[in-house]
Amino acid sequence: MQRRIFLQNSTRALMALPFLELACSKKATEQSVTEPLKLGMQLYSIATLLSENFQETIKTLAKKGYKKLEFAGPYYFSSQEERDNSIMLKFLGLKGSGYYDLKPTELRKFLDDLGLEAPSAHISMQSLDENIEEAINAAQIVGHQYIICPMIVTSSIDEYKAMADKFNVIGEACAKEGIRFGYHNHSLEFGARSGEIPMEVLLKRTDESLVSFELDVFWTTVAGIDAIKYMNDYPGRFHLMHLKDMTVKMDKPDTDWQTFTDPKKAQAMFALEANVGEGVIDYKKIIAAGQQAGIRHFFTERDFPTDPAAFIKKSFDNVAVMMKV
Repeated sequence: MQRRIFLQNSTRALMALPFLELACSKKATEQSVTEPLKLGMQLYSIATLLSENFQETIKTLAKKGYKKLEFAGPYYFSSQEERDNSIMLKFLGLKGSGYYDLKPTELRKFLDDLGLEAPSAHISMQSLDENIEEAINAAQIVGHQYIICPMIVTSSIDEYKAMADKFNVIGEACAKEGIRFGYHNHSLEFGARSGEIPMEVLLKRTDESLVSFELDVFWTTVAGIDAIKYMNDYPGRFHLMHLKDMTVKMDKPDTDWQTFTDPKKAQAMFALEANVGEGVIDYKKIIAAGQQAGIRHFFTERDFPTDPAAFIKKSFDNVAVMMKV
């Protein structure tokens, strides 16, 4: 109860959009490189298809060869306020999100029958503040090894420091129940705030035994950061990776936090996205380096693709050419 009160009373000015730990031994790294890549998908990418027919869309993914799914909220345990303000539900006019009206037990059976795993779920800080017990309970049932905070939007380095401390508390609560907590980056975390870099604050201020990170290669590239070098600079901190490509090289990096509060700026960035393997990012090299660095889960992703069915097929086929899938 004390933990719940602490989380509910912590910083609400921050805005969030939505396993057990393996040892980073030489043996584990070698095994991750030699095993076939089990490709996953961040379901946020195909929200329109899922909203039309969740189960048939998931069957399509399984038939294509995807083995892993990463879910995105809001969920049944999220507040009505969060649902009302959800980008997917409010602005795209979708009929569902999260687990799409399936109970965790029903969803687990459905995925098991298809031979699919759901190692990760993006869950907002608001949902974790208000109902962390049920979020963890659902994760245990569905089989999520990770609960990932998808985003923090703020200009304040002090708020990033406060959130890093809060991540340690959430990470401890998750670890007690066999779940790993993590954070997914965009580009804004790499811009200096009061002389400090938010991403470095999050990495250095969090306990690596409690908090991991999901590296989004597209947004890292937008920020002008070399994804491979960054993984090597922080060994063992990145456990998951988002694969989405970029149509053209940017003239200059963009780390402006207001990009994510201005719809026109955000749309301009989304327009730069491409299906993985169809842009300028060297994903064959990055995926191989990610396996060497200990990335456990790779998910294709694209914000609001105009043809989500084509995204499903092309992304898988392109990665299959790069790596044995």
